[in-house]
Amino acid sequence: MIALLERLLPLWTEPVDGREDPEAAFGEVYADPVVVNGTEMSLTALVARARSLQQAFDQLGMDILDTVETPDRVVVAFEMRGRHAGPYASPLGTVAPTGRDIAVRAIDVLTIAGGLVTAIWVVADDLGLLRQLSAARLNG
Repeated sequence: MIALLERLLPLWTEPVDGREDPEAAFGEVYADPVVVNGTEMSLTALVARARSLQQAFDQLGMDILDTVETPDRVVVAFEMRGRHAGPYASPLGTVAPTGRDIAVRAIDVLTIAGGLVTAIWVVADDLGLLRQLSAARLNG
């Protein structure tokens, strides 16, 4: 399963538009459609999500903190790092570029079938990211 992660992470950290056929590259790792947090998502939509993330954050990198594997699942705890250089489409609306460095913790639960990721449950610290970008703050 580590080989799967070695193929998966660059899809998100290396420029999508630098690939000859981004959908084919994602199709080597993800099923089409893949179910993300309970909703089917096409490879086209997944590529668009990666592109949006890459346009929002320069110097995007992911540090794996831990992994747990079963025959049909991989759980990855990681920290995503980057610099907020473009508009970020957050759950609360678009956040204009701040130039700030960010570090966001996330856990992805990947379901694997036939060597492809068929489903993902993503648990990310969206509030922590929005706080780093001064787009949200806690009262009290």
